[in-house]
Amino acid sequence: MNEKMMTALLAAHADQLVRGEALEAEYLALFPEWSKELEPMLALARQIKETLPLVRPSEAFRNRLRQELSNVAEKGPDAEPSTERPRWRQPWVIGAAALGSVISVASAVGVIVYRRRAKTSKPAAATG
Repeated sequence: MNEKMMTALLAAHADQLVRGEALEAEYLALFPEWSKELEPMLALARQIKETLPLVRPSEAFRNRLRQELSNVAEKGPDAEPSTERPRWRQPWVIGAAALGSVISVASAVGVIVYRRRAKTSKPAAATG
């Protein structure tokens, strides 16, 4: 089976899985010459679907995205890109991340020093 055909089959199967209509047996019957390759992939797709929860964006997110896309569409393709920095690039976010990293490293060093001191300061066992 060529890669393009396999990709198309798996994409169609994934769409059916999301709708709750996946029919692995029909795919295998339609393409019996590819069943050796296809069957494990269809089974894996079903396992993934059963394991991972379906994620749907919140209504607020969808409304905000719709508004942002409408604003971009109104400005046209020649509009200047926004100069507003993403939230994660704000200086306070970078500073908080750096502080968290420093605290993490300091904690790791503290644990290592504590364990070494604990090993060297163990009292010798009394023999008797």
